[in-house]
Formats: sequence, C-alpha cells, structure tokens
Amino acid sequence: MKRFKIVLVFVMVSMLLSCDTDQDDISISEAEANELNMIAQEGEWKISQFTRNDVENTANYSDYSFVFEDGNNLMAFGSIDEVSGTWRVSNDSGDEFDPYDDVDFHIFFSSQGKLGELANNYDVIAATDSEIRLILQQNSNGDSARLTFSKN
Repeated sequence: MKRFKIVLVFVMVSMLLSCDTDQDDISISEAEANELNMIAQEGEWKISQFTRNDVENTANYSDYSFVFEDGNNLMAFGSIDEVSGTWRVSNDSGDEFDPYDDVDFHIFFSSQGKLGELANNYDVIAATDSEIRLILQQNSNGDSARLTFSKN
C-alpha cells in the first residue's frame, strides 16, 4: 500500500509538471526584447487581425497606419484623424492577472473611441520583421483579445 501511494504521488506530480497552461506565450531574453523594440520601430504597421472577446473587429481599423516611434511614442494615422499614444516592450515576471514570466507589449491611447479599445498589456506570441502577433489573456476587466500588426 505504501508503494502504491508513492507511485500515485509520483504520477500526479509528473502530470502536474507536464501541463503547460500558457502555450501561447514565449519567454525571451532582454536582448530579444530590445530586438522587438527595433523591429516595431521600423516602418508603418497595419492591423491585420483584432478580435476582442471573440468578436472580429479588424475592419474597424482598416484605415489606420501605426508608427511605433523612438521614445515610446505611438502614432495612429487614420483617413480623418491622427491620434497619439504610447507603447513599450517589457519583460515581466507576472502579476495577478498575468502570472507568466514573458514579454509584454503595452499599447495606450487616451482616446475612449475605437483606438482606446486597443489600449492594453498584451503578451507577445511571435514577432518577425513583417508581423507582430499579440494576445491578451483574460484581464482584470474580463476582456481577452488577439491583435496582429503587419508591415504596411
């Protein structure tokens, strides 16, 4: 019976350790986070995907180009307006709503309009010279989102 309990505990611990509850996040070094900063600052970007709470919203941003400037300034150029905001890439060690040690992409617009809907602290899924894919797991407001920027 004692042997059975030891085996059972071993199996349970093995199962617990093998579970990956955060498969979308990537863990990258500070140097790679700096590279992501440089990638974002190169050129203009369009939103090629934006879903919020499983609702497709990409078309709402089709007329905007985004420029991630040095000094963490973010400019959104639309057909009828220009809106400024801020952005930054950071390594985090987790918090109450995002307990994973990953790289975050922060976007902030003070506007309460549609650009304000983009304001959040996203986890970086992947980044290349032509695409930056972000995800928002459920945050303190209960919102979730997927956001992809593609080179314009």
